[in-house]
Amino acid sequence: MTGFESQRVLFDRLDPWVVAGAISQPDLAVAISLAEICGEQGEAEILALAFAIAAPQSGHTAVDLQYIREHTLARAELGSQSAVDDIEKLPWPDHADKWQERLSASPLVRSTQSPLVIDGDLIYLRRFFQHECRVADGLKSLAHTQLARTSSAEVSDVLGLTLGQRRAVEICAATRLGVLTGPPGSGKTRTVAALVADELINSSTSRIALAAPTGKAAARMSESVTESISMLAAADDATIAATASVIQTLSPSTVHRLLGARADGGFRYGAQNPLPYDLVIVDEASMLSLPLFDAVLDALHPSARLVLVGDAGQLASVDAGSVLGDIAGTEGDVGHCVAELTETHRFPTDSVIGRFSTAVLTGDEQAAIALLDEISNPPVVDDTQHDGMLLEFVEQYADIEASMRQHSLNLVTKARDGDVASALQQLDEFRVLCAHRHGPFGVDRWNSLNEQLLESEGVRTRGWYYGQPVMVTKNDPTQRLFNGDVGVAVADGDRLRIAFGSSDLHLVEPTALADHATVHAMTIHKSQGSEFDHVVVVLPPEHSRLATRELLYTAVTRARRRVTLVGSRVAVLAALKTSERRVSGLRGRLRSQQ
Repeated sequence: MTGFESQRVLFDRLDPWVVAGAISQPDLAVAISLAEICGEQGEAEILALAFAIAAPQSGHTAVDLQYIREHTLARAELGSQSAVDDIEKLPWPDHADKWQERLSASPLVRSTQSPLVIDGDLIYLRRFFQHECRVADGLKSLAHTQLARTSSAEVSDVLGLTLGQRRAVEICAATRLGVLTGPPGSGKTRTVAALVADELINSSTSRIALAAPTGKAAARMSESVTESISMLAAADDATIAATASVIQTLSPSTVHRLLGARADGGFRYGAQNPLPYDLVIVDEASMLSLPLFDAVLDALHPSARLVLVGDAGQLASVDAGSVLGDIAGTEGDVGHCVAELTETHRFPTDSVIGRFSTAVLTGDEQAAIALLDEISNPPVVDDTQHDGMLLEFVEQYADIEASMRQHSLNLVTKARDGDVASALQQLDEFRVLCAHRHGPFGVDRWNSLNEQLLESEGVRTRGWYYGQPVMVTKNDPTQRLFNGDVGVAVADGDRLRIAFGSSDLHLVEPTALADHATVHAMTIHKSQGSEFDHVVVVLPPEHSRLATRELLYTAVTRARRRVTLVGSRVAVLAALKTSERRVSGLRGRLRSQQ
Protein backbone atom coordinates (compact mmCIF):
# COMPACT_ATOMS: atom_id res chain seq x y z
CA MET A 1 0.00 0.00 0.00
CA THR A 2 1.39 3.42 -0.96
CA GLY A 3 1.76 6.26 1.50
CA PHE A 4 -1.19 8.05 -0.04
CA GLU A 5 -3.38 4.94 0.20
CA SER A 6 -2.47 4.34 3.85
CA GLN A 7 -3.27 7.98 4.63
CA ARG A 8 -6.62 7.61 2.89
CA VAL A 9 -7.44 4.54 4.99
CA LEU A 10 -6.62 6.43 8.19
CA PHE A 11 -8.71 9.40 7.08
CA ASP A 12 -11.67 7.11 6.46
CA ARG A 13 -11.33 5.34 9.82
CA LEU A 14 -10.99 8.54 11.81
CA ASP A 15 -13.50 10.53 9.76
CA PRO A 16 -16.33 10.01 12.32
CA TRP A 17 -14.32 12.16 14.75
CA VAL A 18 -14.21 14.94 12.14
CA VAL A 19 -17.89 14.59 11.22
CA ALA A 20 -18.86 14.83 14.90
CA GLY A 21 -16.67 17.92 15.35
CA ALA A 22 -14.35 16.40 17.94
CA ILE A 23 -11.35 17.29 15.79
CA SER A 24 -11.02 19.39 12.65
CA GLN A 25 -10.09 18.03 9.27
CA PRO A 26 -6.91 20.17 9.07
CA ASP A 27 -5.77 18.98 12.52
CA LEU A 28 -6.38 15.37 11.54
CA ALA A 29 -4.51 15.88 8.25
CA VAL A 30 -1.48 17.27 10.08
CA ALA A 31 -1.62 14.43 12.62
CA ILE A 32 -1.75 11.75 9.90
CA SER A 33 1.12 13.37 7.98
CA LEU A 34 3.31 13.59 11.09
CA ALA A 35 2.44 10.02 12.02
CA GLU A 36 3.49 8.80 8.59
CA ILE A 37 6.84 10.60 8.91
CA CYS A 38 7.36 8.96 12.33
CA GLY A 39 6.18 5.53 11.17
CA GLU A 40 3.03 5.39 13.36
CA GLN A 41 -0.16 3.72 12.06
CA GLY A 42 -2.14 3.27 15.29
CA GLU A 43 -5.49 5.05 15.26
CA ALA A 44 -5.52 5.75 19.01
CA GLU A 45 -2.01 7.23 18.85
CA ILE A 46 -2.89 9.44 15.87
CA LEU A 47 -6.08 10.53 17.59
CA ALA A 48 -4.09 11.62 20.66
CA LEU A 49 -1.73 13.56 18.38
CA ALA A 50 -4.70 15.31 16.71
CA PHE A 51 -6.06 16.30 20.12
CA ALA A 52 -2.64 17.68 21.11
CA ILE A 53 -2.55 19.74 17.90
CA ALA A 54 -6.03 21.09 18.66
CA ALA A 55 -5.51 21.73 22.39
CA PRO A 56 -4.00 25.27 22.14
CA GLN A 57 -7.03 26.38 20.11
CA SER A 58 -9.15 25.67 23.21
CA GLY A 59 -6.75 27.39 25.60
CA HIS A 60 -4.93 24.28 26.83
CA THR A 61 -1.17 23.95 26.53
CA ALA A 62 -1.35 20.17 26.72
CA VAL A 63 -3.74 17.21 26.72
CA ASP A 64 -4.72 15.17 29.74
CA LEU A 65 -6.32 12.00 28.41
CA GLN A 66 -8.29 11.62 31.65
CA TYR A 67 -10.19 14.82 30.81
CA ILE A 68 -10.01 15.03 27.02
CA ARG A 69 -13.59 13.81 26.52
CA GLU A 70 -15.01 16.47 28.87
CA HIS A 71 -12.88 19.21 27.35
CA THR A 72 -13.97 18.21 23.84
CA LEU A 73 -17.62 18.27 24.91
CA ALA A 74 -17.16 21.73 26.46
CA ARG A 75 -15.65 23.06 23.22
CA ALA A 76 -18.50 21.48 21.21
CA GLU A 77 -21.04 23.22 23.43
CA LEU A 78 -19.89 26.54 21.98
CA GLY A 79 -21.51 25.31 18.78
CA SER A 80 -24.71 23.32 19.32
CA GLN A 81 -26.31 20.62 21.44
CA SER A 82 -26.41 18.27 18.45
CA ALA A 83 -22.60 18.49 18.23
CA VAL A 84 -22.38 17.53 21.90
CA ASP A 85 -24.66 14.55 21.31
CA ASP A 86 -22.59 13.38 18.33
CA ILE A 87 -19.33 13.57 20.29
CA GLU A 88 -20.76 11.61 23.21
CA LYS A 89 -21.54 8.76 20.79
CA LEU A 90 -17.96 8.42 19.52
CA PRO A 91 -15.92 5.29 20.40
CA TRP A 92 -13.80 6.89 23.12
CA PRO A 93 -11.06 4.64 24.55
CA ASP A 94 -12.25 3.06 27.79
CA HIS A 95 -9.10 3.57 29.86
CA ALA A 96 -7.07 6.79 29.62
CA ASP A 97 -4.09 5.21 31.37
CA LYS A 98 -3.89 2.39 28.82
CA TRP A 99 -4.29 4.91 26.00
CA GLN A 100 -1.35 6.91 27.35
CA GLU A 101 0.68 3.72 27.87
CA ARG A 102 0.28 2.88 24.19
CA LEU A 103 1.25 6.42 23.23
CA SER A 104 4.37 6.25 25.42
CA ALA A 105 5.72 3.43 23.26
CA SER A 106 4.94 5.25 20.01
CA PRO A 107 7.56 6.81 17.70
CA LEU A 108 5.45 9.96 18.05
CA VAL A 109 7.18 10.55 21.41
CA ARG A 110 10.33 8.41 21.52
CA SER A 111 12.95 10.81 20.11
CA THR A 112 13.99 14.39 20.71
CA GLN A 113 12.62 15.22 17.27
CA SER A 114 9.24 13.55 17.79
CA PRO A 115 6.20 15.86 17.60
CA LEU A 116 4.88 14.90 21.06
CA VAL A 117 6.31 15.05 24.57
CA ILE A 118 4.79 13.15 27.50
CA ASP A 119 5.51 14.73 30.86
CA GLY A 120 3.71 13.09 33.77
CA ASP A 121 0.02 12.92 32.88
CA LEU A 122 0.29 15.62 30.21
CA ILE A 123 0.84 15.24 26.47
CA TYR A 124 2.31 18.26 24.70
CA LEU A 125 3.09 19.32 21.22
CA ARG A 126 6.85 19.73 21.48
CA ARG A 127 6.64 23.46 20.71
CA PHE A 128 4.31 24.12 23.67
CA PHE A 129 6.40 21.94 25.96
CA GLN A 130 9.38 24.10 25.08
CA HIS A 131 7.35 27.30 25.60
CA GLU A 132 6.34 26.12 29.06
CA CYS A 133 9.83 25.06 30.11
CA ARG A 134 11.37 28.34 28.93
CA VAL A 135 8.72 30.40 30.71
CA ALA A 136 9.19 28.49 33.97
CA ASP A 137 12.98 28.86 33.80
CA GLY A 138 12.70 32.54 32.89
CA LEU A 139 10.34 33.32 35.75
CA LYS A 140 12.54 31.50 38.26
CA SER A 141 15.59 33.37 37.04
CA LEU A 142 13.86 36.73 37.46
CA ALA A 143 12.47 35.77 40.87
CA HIS A 144 15.90 34.71 42.16
CA THR A 145 17.58 38.02 41.30
CA GLN A 146 17.39 40.19 44.42
CA LEU A 147 17.53 43.96 44.03
CA ALA A 148 18.88 46.53 46.46
CA ARG A 149 16.06 49.01 45.96
CA THR A 150 14.19 51.24 48.36
CA SER A 151 10.58 52.27 48.00
CA SER A 152 9.74 55.86 48.81
CA ALA A 153 7.37 56.35 51.74
CA GLU A 154 6.84 59.89 50.48
CA VAL A 155 5.56 58.62 47.10
CA SER A 156 3.16 56.29 48.89
CA ASP A 157 1.94 59.19 51.03
CA VAL A 158 1.43 61.45 48.02
CA LEU A 159 -0.58 58.78 46.23
CA GLY A 160 -2.50 57.85 49.36
CA LEU A 161 -1.59 54.18 49.22
CA THR A 162 -3.08 51.77 51.72
CA LEU A 163 -0.87 49.48 53.79
CA GLY A 164 -1.63 46.64 51.37
CA GLN A 165 -0.60 48.75 48.39
CA ARG A 166 2.61 49.88 50.11
CA ARG A 167 3.50 46.26 50.82
CA ALA A 168 2.77 45.40 47.18
CA VAL A 169 5.20 48.09 46.01
CA GLU A 170 7.91 46.59 48.22
CA ILE A 171 7.26 43.05 46.96
CA CYS A 172 7.25 44.07 43.29
CA ALA A 173 10.52 45.98 43.69
CA ALA A 174 12.43 43.35 45.66
CA THR A 175 13.40 41.15 42.67
CA ARG A 176 13.41 41.41 38.90
CA LEU A 177 9.93 39.83 38.90
CA GLY A 178 6.86 41.46 40.39
CA VAL A 179 3.31 40.12 40.16
CA LEU A 180 0.47 42.38 41.27
CA THR A 181 -3.00 40.86 41.44
CA GLY A 182 -6.38 41.98 42.70
CA PRO A 183 -9.99 42.52 41.66
CA PRO A 184 -11.18 45.60 39.74
CA GLY A 185 -10.95 48.74 41.84
CA SER A 186 -8.40 47.33 44.29
CA GLY A 187 -5.89 50.05 43.41
CA LYS A 188 -3.59 48.14 41.07
CA THR A 189 -3.04 51.14 38.80
CA ARG A 190 -2.28 53.51 41.69
CA THR A 191 0.24 50.93 42.91
CA VAL A 192 1.76 50.77 39.42
CA ALA A 193 2.14 54.56 39.45
CA ALA A 194 4.05 54.27 42.74
CA LEU A 195 6.28 51.56 41.24
CA VAL A 196 7.09 53.77 38.27
CA ALA A 197 7.74 56.83 40.44
CA ASP A 198 10.03 54.79 42.70
CA GLU A 199 11.91 53.50 39.68
CA LEU A 200 12.53 57.05 38.48
CA ILE A 201 13.59 58.21 41.93
CA ASN A 202 16.11 55.36 42.15
CA SER A 203 17.35 56.17 38.64
CA SER A 204 16.13 59.26 36.80
CA THR A 205 17.35 57.84 33.49
CA SER A 206 15.42 54.58 33.74
CA ARG A 207 13.58 53.58 30.56
CA ILE A 208 10.08 52.33 31.26
CA ALA A 209 7.55 50.57 29.05
CA LEU A 210 3.85 50.08 29.78
CA ALA A 211 1.87 47.54 27.80
CA ALA A 212 -1.30 45.43 27.74
CA PRO A 213 -2.47 42.54 25.55
CA THR A 214 -5.12 44.54 23.64
CA GLY A 215 -5.45 48.09 22.38
CA LYS A 216 -8.50 48.64 24.57
CA ALA A 217 -6.66 47.49 27.69
CA ALA A 218 -3.67 49.69 26.78
CA ALA A 219 -5.96 52.71 26.39
CA ARG A 220 -7.55 52.03 29.78
CA MET A 221 -4.11 51.68 31.33
CA SER A 222 -3.16 55.07 29.92
CA GLU A 223 -6.30 56.70 31.33
CA SER A 224 -5.82 55.11 34.74
CA VAL A 225 -2.14 56.04 35.11
CA THR A 226 -2.95 59.61 34.08
CA GLU A 227 -5.13 59.99 37.18
CA SER A 228 -2.02 59.70 39.39
CA ILE A 229 0.07 62.25 37.49
CA SER A 230 -1.57 65.34 39.00
CA MET A 231 -1.10 63.93 42.52
CA LEU A 232 2.62 63.39 41.92
CA ALA A 233 3.01 66.78 40.24
CA ALA A 234 1.54 68.50 43.33
CA ALA A 235 4.07 66.88 45.70
CA ASP A 236 6.18 69.23 47.82
CA ASP A 237 9.24 67.09 47.14
CA ALA A 238 10.75 68.29 43.86
CA THR A 239 12.17 64.85 43.07
CA ILE A 240 8.72 63.26 43.33
CA ALA A 241 7.10 66.08 41.39
CA ALA A 242 9.64 65.59 38.61
CA THR A 243 8.48 62.00 38.10
CA ALA A 244 5.06 63.26 36.99
CA SER A 245 6.40 64.86 33.82
CA VAL A 246 8.25 61.66 32.90
CA ILE A 247 5.23 59.43 33.55
CA GLN A 248 3.14 61.76 31.42
CA THR A 249 5.33 60.92 28.42
CA LEU A 250 4.76 57.17 28.80
CA SER A 251 2.34 55.81 26.22
CA PRO A 252 1.06 52.27 26.92
CA SER A 253 1.03 50.06 23.86
CA THR A 254 -0.13 46.58 23.02
CA VAL A 255 2.31 43.80 23.86
CA HIS A 256 2.55 42.97 20.16
CA ARG A 257 3.51 46.54 19.33
CA LEU A 258 6.01 46.62 22.21
CA LEU A 259 7.71 43.53 20.80
CA GLY A 260 7.65 44.90 17.26
CA ALA A 261 5.23 42.40 15.71
CA ARG A 262 5.99 41.63 12.08
CA ALA A 263 3.66 40.55 9.30
CA ASP A 264 5.31 37.11 9.24
CA GLY A 265 4.23 36.45 12.84
CA GLY A 266 7.66 37.08 14.34
CA PHE A 267 8.92 39.96 16.47
CA ARG A 268 11.59 42.60 16.01
CA TYR A 269 12.76 42.25 19.63
CA GLY A 270 14.17 39.05 21.10
CA ALA A 271 17.22 37.60 22.79
CA GLN A 272 19.55 38.93 20.09
CA ASN A 273 17.86 42.34 20.06
CA PRO A 274 16.45 42.93 23.56
CA LEU A 275 13.94 45.59 24.49
CA PRO A 276 15.63 48.89 25.44
CA TYR A 277 13.83 49.19 28.77
CA ASP A 278 14.84 48.89 32.42
CA LEU A 279 11.28 48.26 33.64
CA VAL A 280 8.47 46.61 31.69
CA ILE A 281 4.97 46.60 33.19
CA VAL A 282 2.24 44.50 31.54
CA ASP A 283 -1.35 45.16 32.59
CA GLU A 284 -4.28 42.70 32.17
CA ALA A 285 -1.73 39.89 32.32
CA SER A 286 -4.48 37.26 32.67
CA MET A 287 -4.98 37.74 28.92
CA LEU A 288 -1.39 36.79 28.05
CA SER A 289 -1.04 33.54 26.15
CA LEU A 290 1.87 31.21 26.89
CA PRO A 291 3.64 31.79 23.53
CA LEU A 292 3.27 35.58 23.80
CA PHE A 293 4.60 35.60 27.35
CA ASP A 294 7.52 33.45 26.22
CA ALA A 295 8.25 36.14 23.62
CA VAL A 296 8.14 38.85 26.32
CA LEU A 297 10.64 36.98 28.49
CA ASP A 298 12.86 36.30 25.49
CA ALA A 299 12.93 40.00 24.58
CA LEU A 300 13.48 41.29 28.12
CA HIS A 301 16.82 43.04 28.61
CA PRO A 302 19.21 40.95 30.79
CA SER A 303 19.09 43.54 33.57
CA ALA A 304 15.46 44.63 33.23
CA ARG A 305 12.62 44.19 35.71
CA LEU A 306 9.23 42.75 34.74
CA VAL A 307 5.97 43.49 36.57
CA LEU A 308 2.78 41.63 35.68
CA VAL A 309 -0.51 43.21 36.71
CA GLY A 310 -3.96 41.65 36.55
CA ASP A 311 -6.86 39.85 38.17
CA ALA A 312 -6.05 36.19 38.77
CA GLY A 313 -9.73 35.49 39.41
CA GLN A 314 -10.66 36.23 35.82
CA LEU A 315 -10.85 33.82 32.93
CA ALA A 316 -7.50 32.86 31.46
CA SER A 317 -6.31 33.93 28.01
CA VAL A 318 -8.48 33.19 24.98
CA ASP A 319 -5.35 31.59 23.52
CA ALA A 320 -3.25 28.80 25.03
CA GLY A 321 -2.16 29.09 28.62
CA SER A 322 -3.18 30.44 32.03
CA VAL A 323 0.03 32.27 32.85
CA LEU A 324 -1.12 34.75 35.50
CA GLY A 325 -3.31 32.20 37.28
CA ASP A 326 -0.47 29.67 37.31
CA ILE A 327 1.99 32.21 38.73
CA ALA A 328 -0.42 33.65 41.31
CA GLY A 329 -1.29 30.16 42.54
CA THR A 330 2.34 29.21 43.07
CA GLU A 331 4.17 28.92 46.37
CA GLY A 332 7.92 28.91 46.88
CA ASP A 333 10.55 30.39 44.59
CA VAL A 334 8.17 32.50 42.50
CA GLY A 335 5.35 32.82 45.02
CA HIS A 336 7.28 35.37 47.10
CA CYS A 337 7.10 37.77 44.12
CA VAL A 338 3.28 37.83 44.15
CA ALA A 339 1.47 40.72 45.85
CA GLU A 340 -2.31 40.43 46.17
CA LEU A 341 -4.60 43.39 46.78
CA THR A 342 -7.92 42.33 48.27
CA GLU A 343 -9.78 45.52 49.18
CA THR A 344 -11.78 46.92 46.27
CA HIS A 345 -12.75 50.59 45.94
CA ARG A 346 -14.48 50.34 42.58
CA PHE A 347 -17.88 49.51 44.00
CA PRO A 348 -19.29 50.92 47.26
CA THR A 349 -18.93 48.31 49.99
CA ASP A 350 -22.72 48.02 50.33
CA SER A 351 -23.45 47.86 46.59
CA VAL A 352 -25.06 44.74 45.22
CA ILE A 353 -22.52 44.46 42.37
CA GLY A 354 -19.61 44.62 44.80
CA ARG A 355 -21.11 42.05 47.14
CA PHE A 356 -22.18 39.76 44.31
CA SER A 357 -18.80 39.79 42.55
CA THR A 358 -17.09 38.96 45.86
CA ALA A 359 -19.52 36.10 46.45
CA VAL A 360 -18.83 34.74 42.96
CA LEU A 361 -15.04 35.08 43.31
CA THR A 362 -15.01 33.21 46.60
CA GLY A 363 -17.70 30.69 45.61
CA ASP A 364 -19.86 31.81 48.56
CA GLU A 365 -23.21 30.24 47.67
CA GLN A 366 -25.03 31.51 50.77
CA ALA A 367 -24.08 35.12 50.08
CA ALA A 368 -25.01 34.76 46.41
CA ILE A 369 -28.40 33.22 47.30
CA ALA A 370 -29.11 36.08 49.71
CA LEU A 371 -28.35 38.61 46.98
CA LEU A 372 -30.50 36.76 44.45
CA ASP A 373 -33.34 36.85 46.97
CA GLU A 374 -32.74 40.55 47.50
CA ILE A 375 -32.90 41.44 43.81
CA SER A 376 -35.84 39.12 43.10
CA ASN A 377 -38.13 41.47 45.04
CA PRO A 378 -36.32 44.81 44.80
CA PRO A 379 -37.65 48.09 46.10
CA VAL A 380 -38.22 50.95 43.68
CA VAL A 381 -34.81 51.56 42.13
CA ASP A 382 -33.50 55.05 41.44
CA ASP A 383 -30.10 56.34 40.44
CA THR A 384 -29.08 57.03 44.03
CA GLN A 385 -29.61 53.49 45.30
CA HIS A 386 -26.26 51.88 46.17
CA ASP A 387 -24.50 54.94 44.76
CA GLY A 388 -26.04 54.26 41.35
CA MET A 389 -25.05 50.57 41.30
CA LEU A 390 -27.69 48.16 40.08
CA LEU A 391 -27.81 44.38 39.81
CA GLU A 392 -30.94 42.94 38.27
CA PHE A 393 -32.16 39.51 37.25
CA VAL A 394 -34.43 38.83 34.26
CA GLU A 395 -35.45 35.67 32.45
CA GLN A 396 -36.42 36.86 28.96
CA TYR A 397 -34.78 38.79 26.13
CA ALA A 398 -37.84 41.05 25.95
CA ASP A 399 -37.05 42.38 29.43
CA ILE A 400 -33.96 44.19 28.12
CA GLU A 401 -35.20 45.00 24.61
CA ALA A 402 -35.73 48.68 25.41
CA SER A 403 -32.17 49.09 26.70
CA MET A 404 -30.68 47.36 23.65
CA ARG A 405 -32.77 49.43 21.24
CA GLN A 406 -31.97 52.77 22.84
CA HIS A 407 -28.23 52.11 23.06
CA SER A 408 -27.98 50.97 19.44
CA LEU A 409 -30.00 53.92 18.12
CA ASN A 410 -27.82 56.38 20.07
CA LEU A 411 -24.73 54.71 18.61
CA VAL A 412 -26.10 54.91 15.06
CA THR A 413 -27.01 58.59 15.46
CA LYS A 414 -23.60 59.66 16.77
CA ALA A 415 -21.75 57.56 14.19
CA ARG A 416 -23.87 58.86 11.29
CA ASP A 417 -23.26 62.46 12.45
CA GLY A 418 -19.51 61.83 12.34
CA ASP A 419 -19.13 62.50 16.08
CA VAL A 420 -16.33 59.98 16.45
CA ALA A 421 -15.45 60.71 20.08
CA SER A 422 -19.07 60.43 21.20
CA ALA A 423 -19.61 57.27 19.15
CA LEU A 424 -16.58 55.61 20.78
CA GLN A 425 -17.83 56.71 24.20
CA GLN A 426 -21.32 55.36 23.46
CA LEU A 427 -19.76 52.08 22.37
CA ASP A 428 -18.63 51.48 25.97
CA GLU A 429 -21.96 52.27 27.59
CA PHE A 430 -23.67 48.94 26.91
CA ARG A 431 -22.69 45.42 25.88
CA VAL A 432 -24.27 41.96 25.85
CA LEU A 433 -21.87 39.25 27.05
CA CYS A 434 -22.40 35.54 26.33
CA ALA A 435 -20.65 32.31 27.26
CA HIS A 436 -21.55 30.71 23.91
CA ARG A 437 -20.81 31.77 20.36
CA HIS A 438 -23.74 29.95 18.78
CA GLY A 439 -27.17 28.64 19.76
CA PRO A 440 -29.99 30.22 21.80
CA PHE A 441 -27.60 31.57 24.45
CA GLY A 442 -24.91 32.64 21.98
CA VAL A 443 -23.37 35.76 20.51
CA ASP A 444 -24.77 35.08 17.03
CA ARG A 445 -28.36 35.09 18.27
CA TRP A 446 -27.96 38.24 20.35
CA ASN A 447 -26.20 40.11 17.55
CA SER A 448 -29.07 39.11 15.28
CA LEU A 449 -31.66 40.28 17.82
CA ASN A 450 -29.93 43.64 18.11
CA GLU A 451 -29.83 44.15 14.35
CA GLN A 452 -33.51 43.15 14.11
CA LEU A 453 -34.29 45.97 16.55
CA LEU A 454 -32.35 48.41 14.36
CA GLU A 455 -34.14 47.20 11.23
CA SER A 456 -37.48 47.80 12.96
CA GLU A 457 -36.37 51.42 13.41
CA GLY A 458 -35.49 51.81 9.73
CA VAL A 459 -31.73 51.20 10.03
CA ARG A 460 -30.43 48.93 7.27
CA THR A 461 -27.95 46.43 8.72
CA ARG A 462 -26.94 44.54 5.60
CA GLY A 463 -23.31 45.15 4.73
CA TRP A 464 -21.56 47.96 6.57
CA TYR A 465 -23.72 50.47 8.48
CA TYR A 466 -23.14 53.48 10.72
CA GLY A 467 -22.92 52.50 14.38
CA GLN A 468 -21.82 48.94 13.64
CA PRO A 469 -19.54 47.79 16.51
CA VAL A 470 -16.60 45.80 15.16
CA MET A 471 -13.97 43.59 16.76
CA VAL A 472 -10.69 42.65 15.09
CA THR A 473 -10.19 38.87 15.22
CA LYS A 474 -6.67 38.59 13.84
CA ASN A 475 -3.51 40.64 14.35
CA ASP A 476 -2.75 43.08 11.56
CA PRO A 477 0.36 45.10 12.50
CA THR A 478 0.31 46.94 9.17
CA GLN A 479 -2.97 48.59 10.22
CA ARG A 480 -1.91 48.95 13.88
CA LEU A 481 -4.74 46.55 14.77
CA PHE A 482 -4.60 43.50 17.01
CA ASN A 483 -6.90 40.67 17.97
CA GLY A 484 -9.50 42.01 20.40
CA ASP A 485 -9.40 45.68 19.33
CA VAL A 486 -12.93 47.11 19.11
CA GLY A 487 -14.09 50.01 16.93
CA VAL A 488 -17.24 51.47 15.42
CA ALA A 489 -18.29 52.37 11.87
CA VAL A 490 -18.58 56.17 11.59
CA ALA A 491 -19.08 58.84 8.95
CA ASP A 492 -15.84 60.45 7.82
CA GLY A 493 -17.08 63.12 5.46
CA ASP A 494 -19.04 61.21 2.84
CA ARG A 495 -17.21 57.93 3.54
CA LEU A 496 -17.77 55.18 6.08
CA ARG A 497 -14.72 54.26 8.11
CA ILE A 498 -14.02 52.23 11.23
CA ALA A 499 -12.81 54.27 14.21
CA PHE A 500 -10.48 52.56 16.69
CA GLY A 501 -8.86 53.80 19.86
CA SER A 502 -9.48 56.87 21.95
CA SER A 503 -6.15 58.41 22.95
CA ASP A 504 -4.64 56.72 19.87
CA LEU A 505 -7.52 57.37 17.48
CA HIS A 506 -7.21 56.09 13.94
CA LEU A 507 -9.65 55.48 11.10
CA VAL A 508 -9.49 52.37 8.93
CA GLU A 509 -11.12 51.58 5.61
CA PRO A 510 -13.67 48.73 5.91
CA THR A 511 -11.97 46.90 3.04
CA ALA A 512 -8.80 46.75 5.13
CA LEU A 513 -10.50 44.64 7.82
CA ALA A 514 -10.12 41.11 6.52
CA ASP A 515 -10.79 39.41 9.88
CA HIS A 516 -13.48 40.98 12.03
CA ALA A 517 -16.83 40.38 13.73
CA THR A 518 -19.85 42.49 14.65
CA VAL A 519 -20.07 42.81 18.44
CA HIS A 520 -23.38 44.18 19.69
CA ALA A 521 -22.82 41.03 21.72
CA MET A 522 -19.48 39.36 22.42
CA THR A 523 -18.17 36.37 24.33
CA ILE A 524 -17.21 36.88 27.95
CA HIS A 525 -13.70 35.70 27.05
CA LYS A 526 -13.37 38.48 24.49
CA SER A 527 -14.63 41.11 26.96
CA GLN A 528 -11.54 40.85 29.15
CA GLY A 529 -9.69 44.14 29.39
CA SER A 530 -12.88 46.12 28.71
CA GLU A 531 -15.39 47.97 30.87
CA PHE A 532 -18.96 49.02 30.10
CA ASP A 533 -21.46 51.12 32.04
CA HIS A 534 -24.19 48.49 31.65
CA VAL A 535 -23.42 44.81 31.09
CA VAL A 536 -26.04 42.24 30.12
CA VAL A 537 -24.80 38.75 31.04
CA VAL A 538 -26.53 35.94 29.16
CA LEU A 539 -26.09 32.99 31.51
CA PRO A 540 -25.48 29.53 30.09
CA PRO A 541 -28.00 26.88 31.22
CA GLU A 542 -27.31 25.13 34.51
CA HIS A 543 -26.09 21.92 32.83
CA SER A 544 -23.57 23.81 30.68
CA ARG A 545 -19.91 22.83 30.91
CA LEU A 546 -19.09 26.50 30.29
CA ALA A 547 -20.81 27.68 33.48
CA THR A 548 -17.88 28.44 35.81
CA ARG A 549 -17.06 30.80 38.64
CA GLU A 550 -14.34 32.49 36.58
CA LEU A 551 -16.73 33.06 33.67
CA LEU A 552 -19.41 34.68 35.82
CA TYR A 553 -16.90 36.74 37.80
CA THR A 554 -15.26 38.06 34.64
CA ALA A 555 -18.64 39.03 33.16
CA VAL A 556 -19.96 40.79 36.25
CA THR A 557 -16.76 42.76 36.82
CA ARG A 558 -16.87 44.22 33.30
CA ALA A 559 -19.62 46.58 34.55
CA ARG A 560 -19.07 50.06 35.92
CA ARG A 561 -22.63 50.77 37.04
CA ARG A 562 -25.18 48.13 36.13
CA VAL A 563 -25.38 44.36 35.63
CA THR A 564 -28.36 42.56 34.15
CA LEU A 565 -28.30 38.78 34.50
CA VAL A 566 -30.42 36.99 31.88
CA GLY A 567 -31.20 33.39 32.77
CA SER A 568 -32.10 31.26 35.75
CA ARG A 569 -31.16 31.35 39.42
CA VAL A 570 -30.11 27.69 39.14
CA ALA A 571 -27.59 28.64 36.41
CA VAL A 572 -25.92 31.12 38.75
CA LEU A 573 -25.56 28.55 41.51
CA ALA A 574 -24.25 25.95 39.05
CA ALA A 575 -21.51 28.35 37.96
CA LEU A 576 -20.51 29.03 41.59
CA LYS A 577 -19.85 25.33 42.12
CA THR A 578 -17.53 24.90 39.14
CA SER A 579 -14.03 26.22 38.51
CA GLU A 580 -12.42 26.39 35.08
CA ARG A 581 -9.64 23.86 34.54
CA ARG A 582 -7.00 24.76 32.00
CA VAL A 583 -4.58 21.95 31.19
CA SER A 584 -1.15 23.40 31.95
CA GLY A 585 2.00 22.19 33.65
CA LEU A 586 3.40 25.66 34.36
CA ARG A 587 2.28 25.84 37.99
CA GLY A 588 3.94 22.52 38.75
CA ARG A 589 7.16 23.61 37.03
CA LEU A 590 7.24 26.81 39.09
CA ARG A 591 6.92 24.75 42.28
CA SER A 592 9.81 22.51 41.26
CA GLN A 593 13.15 23.27 42.88
CA GLN A 594 15.11 22.12 39.83
